[in-house]
Amino acid sequence: MLLLLCWAVLLQGCVGEDAVLLGFSGQLTGDHADLGVQGRNGASLAVEDSNARGGVAGRPLKLLSRDDGDTPQTAVDADTALLKAGVVAIVGHMTSSQTLAALPTVAAAGRVMISPTTATPALSGKKDLFFRVIPSNEAWGLTLGAYVARRGLTRVCVIADLDNASYVDSFNAAFEQAFGHAGGEIVCRFPFSSKQGPDWGALLDQAATSRAQGIVATAAARDVAALAQTMTARNERLPLLCPTWPYTREILSIGGRSVDGIVFAASYTEANDRPRFQEFLQRYRERFGAPANFAAVYAYEAVSVLAAALLRTGGRAEGLAEALIAVGEQPGLSSPFALNAYGDVLRDTFLVTIADGRFAAVKD
Repeated sequence: MLLLLCWAVLLQGCVGEDAVLLGFSGQLTGDHADLGVQGRNGASLAVEDSNARGGVAGRPLKLLSRDDGDTPQTAVDADTALLKAGVVAIVGHMTSSQTLAALPTVAAAGRVMISPTTATPALSGKKDLFFRVIPSNEAWGLTLGAYVARRGLTRVCVIADLDNASYVDSFNAAFEQAFGHAGGEIVCRFPFSSKQGPDWGALLDQAATSRAQGIVATAAARDVAALAQTMTARNERLPLLCPTWPYTREILSIGGRSVDGIVFAASYTEANDRPRFQEFLQRYRERFGAPANFAAVYAYEAVSVLAAALLRTGGRAEGLAEALIAVGEQPGLSSPFALNAYGDVLRDTFLVTIADGRFAAVKD
């Protein structure tokens, strides 16, 4: 009788000590919290769905979340706390710099890390304990570089947030490869630290002096929005071109109409009529009072594939890396996907813009 009662109220918190613990580690406060909060929310919905289907080997999943503080040391501290709590895997981190900082600690403990949004190619093609459901950002850089050249731009400035260097450097290098191959020239560079605060006026002065025709902005949503607002205030409009990183709702809420016309290269688009995807967007909005972004969708998918693998291991951490590869193609929310032998994933690349305060597909 007690067992039946526990099962009936499982979703209301009857998890007890027998729950399979998953960790989530991401920026939940600060300038990059748009990724972390969305990631945690998406992961939470995936845990609920897994438990509604019976959990893992008759045991519910339970998500423990930690704010990784957006510094290398606090990323390590967050994961250390989750490991001590007994998690079988960590979902995170949400930026490449944080993942690179904490991964050695997680791997040394023999635990899997699966990231929704870490896109640095520095972790590609390695047989280790790192997995991800977002592809390497090199494809976005190549696609955006070719697009800019097709638009007739031949001179651009490149900005780079040094606080997320692995992601930034690899995306910019891929962009420059494609853009240079088409005859384009990088006429100025503007490295900066988002933690210290950039001088966008100085960048625009540099762009004007170099006769740049556009700016490749590899930075977070808050910084790109501030740059766009500075351009509007100075009445100096240049095309802004970005990777997926700033492609969040925060850029719309902060930037207002100043961000109209920005173009992103991404593996995610809201122009997706797949029922699973649309149902998730509706459910997310109803639960959290805001639209979901790519971080929420990918975090849901990361937990979903993790749950499928845990079914193979009976909820144990041992053998989880092998199980993640063995589960094969997953239905996904935005599209089906599968992890390859190195824990990497391939997805299509899309060009997205902002038009009238909304994300829209680029008509190229």
